[in-house]
Formats: sequence, C-alpha cells, structure tokens
Amino acid sequence: MNKWLSICLSIAISAFIGANAILLFSDKSIILKDVYVHNYERLANDSFEELLPKESLVAPQSMNTIYIKNEDTIKDWLVKEGDVVTVGQELATLNTSTADEQKSLWESEEKALESQLTELNSTVRTLQSDRTKADNSNSSSSNGSTSDNVTESTEDQTVNVDINVDVGVDVVVSQDGAFAQAIAHAQEKIADVNQQLEVVEAQLAQEGAAAVISPVDGVVSRIRDTNDRLAIEMYSTEKIMITYAIEEQWQDIQVNDRVRLQADGMDRSIEGTVTEISQVPARDSEYLTTYKSLDPKEHANPLAYYEVRIQANEPIENLPFGNNTNAMIIVNEAKQAPSVNTAWLYDRLDESAVAYVMSQNGFAAKLPVTIAFDWKTRSVISEGLQAGSIVVYEPKITDYRYAPAIFLPMPVDSPSWKSAKAIGWKNYIKYLVF
Repeated sequence: MNKWLSICLSIAISAFIGANAILLFSDKSIILKDVYVHNYERLANDSFEELLPKESLVAPQSMNTIYIKNEDTIKDWLVKEGDVVTVGQELATLNTSTADEQKSLWESEEKALESQLTELNSTVRTLQSDRTKADNSNSSSSNGSTSDNVTESTEDQTVNVDINVDVGVDVVVSQDGAFAQAIAHAQEKIADVNQQLEVVEAQLAQEGAAAVISPVDGVVSRIRDTNDRLAIEMYSTEKIMITYAIEEQWQDIQVNDRVRLQADGMDRSIEGTVTEISQVPARDSEYLTTYKSLDPKEHANPLAYYEVRIQANEPIENLPFGNNTNAMIIVNEAKQAPSVNTAWLYDRLDESAVAYVMSQNGFAAKLPVTIAFDWKTRSVISEGLQAGSIVVYEPKITDYRYAPAIFLPMPVDSPSWKSAKAIGWKNYIKYLVF
C-alpha cells in the first residue's frame, strides 16, 4: 500500500509541477512575470551634427565674356591675364577702321540675344503651365527653339551673327521631377543670355565704341581665340566656393545648410551657407575636372555631378581663384535633443521605429518614436522620447504581448583603492573590534 501511495503521490506532484510550468512559461501564458533587463540607459539631451566632408574650390561669383570680331580689330591691348580691373576700364583700344564694324557686330548680338531671351521665357511659361495641368495618365511635350540669324550691313562688308539655342523638353507628366529639371535647364540658359546681354549693352553704351571696356569690377581670367573670334573672360571680384554633389548627396544637401570652410592660408575656419544646388548635371569645365582629380572616386553614373555653390559669411581675400578648400557641410543638425542606441530600436521603417521605455510602475512600455537622423551608432529622436526617459534593451521583451514588469541590475559602488588606503589601519582595527 505504501508503495502505490508513493507512486501516486509522485505522479500527482510531477503533474502539478508540469501544469504550473506550462501555465507560467508557455507562449500563451497570461501570468505576469518579471523580466531581468541588463541593458538600460537614462536619456539626456545633447547637440548633434551630421557632417558631409567635401573638397571645394574658390571660384568667382559670376563670370562675364566679351566677344570681339578678331585680332585685327584690336589696336592695343591695355591689360593682360590676371590683371585686376574696374567697371568701365578700357581693356583694349580698337582700330579706327574697324570700330564701326565692331559696333555693328555688338548691335547684331544684342538683337539676337533679346530675341533668344523672349523665346526662352516663353518656353519656361509653357513648361510651368504644362506642369500645372499635368495629369498622371497623360504625357506632355513642350519644345522651345530659337535660331537667330541677324544680318547687319556696313559700308565695307556684311556682319553675320548666328546664335542658336534649342530647348527641347519631352516629359512624362507623372514625373514632376522631369518638369523641374527642364525648367531649371531653361532658366540656366536665361541667366547665361542675360549675362551676355549685359556685356553687349555695356559695350554699346560707351561713347563712339572706340575701346573694349570692362562691364564689371573683376579680374581678367583669360584671353582666348574661339572660332576665329576673340573672347575676354572676366571673373568678378566676389568669390564663392564650388563643390559637386554626387548621386545620393544631392538628396542630403539642402539650400541654407551651414558649412565650415578651412584651407591653407586661412588662420581659422570660417562659416558659410549653401546658396544653390543645381538640378542639372554640371557641364565639363576646369573646375569639374579639378574636382574629379581631388575626389577620384568611381561612380556608376558619370553624369551624376551637380554643382553646389557655397557663400562664405566673410570675404575671401587671401585665397586665389582655384584654391582647394575643405568644406564640412552640416546636412543634419539637432540642438538639445535626446538620442538612443540605434541597435535598441525595433520595427524600424525609414524615420519611424519602436523603443521600450520603463514606466513609472516598472513596466517595459512599447513606445513609437520618430528619428530625426542617425549619428554614428546612435539615433537622434525628434518625437516620442525626452530627457530622463529610461530606455531598456532586451531582445526577448518583444515576445510578450503585454508590457512585462522588469527589474534592473542592482547598482554596485565599490570604493577605489586610494580611498581604502586613506582610512588607515588603526581605523580598520577600531571598527572591527569595537
């Protein structure tokens, strides 16, 4: 009898313990349990900056080009490359016999440029109208083309000026970015034409047109012969920094982003601001070629170089044109914001995620948060957390369908060896004995 009683009791006790284990530890258990959490952090506010280092070059804020018929038109050169000139200063005197011919050429250029400007403005208006009326299921095509061939007769010969600009845009209306790119391209051409028109008008405004004058305060950068015509390139005295956004950097950089600039020859770093980000690929130029040599990374898309202009907050007087500078663009910035270890966030999707925060009652509450940006190994939080919040990290917390109660490691504060020796052996004996 004692034998069977012992067996029955053993079975009953084992069944009782097993049933309780199932009720307590199974996935479907509804019995509240305390979870030990080793990793936790009390958040504090701090300032964060995400920096994008870029190579940049000192460049003129604007550049003007003066065209002259040919070398025979010039009587005497009054300047050379690199000379600093002021607005209205004579750059070269014209031969008396060719002065009227050169004036006729400038007048022809003026008419062609004005016609070209009218057509380009019309193209922009058409594109803007098509962009407004665009429907996702339709396509729109807008083409602006101007070809001006103005002929002016003089006593000696006929002066022919041929200026051809073609702005062709074929966009799928569902892609708003295509319209924006086409409009930006046309507006860039308008700026170029306006600049050329100002130069020509300045030449025609002088008395008798007996000399080539400077339309701006600046520097003579280059005198070149192009297609049997002389061209004098003028740099403005105002300087900016030029760099290039590559691929995804175009999305990161924004107008008005702050920039820190540093270069050899500058006794300290100065601040600047991003003033312009081009929407069209940069044209081949000396600046683009130089930038590629300074930043020789290979890219899948060779066209993905977009000009970025940076205006320094202080005049750049001790650096020459073309000088290499280091630019640190602050693409993300947060003042007095909380941050959390990026690995401690769950269910992340773009800028949203979930964090577990200890409530006042000691439970691990699931809290949605909004991420401003990632900084090194941490995520800067814009919404959901604040200074003083205790964020906990324990992977198995996600297994619970409710907020489990948690307990943290007991804080241990051990005295240093220096403080232990400072008490002295007499005090130790005193406390042990008495």
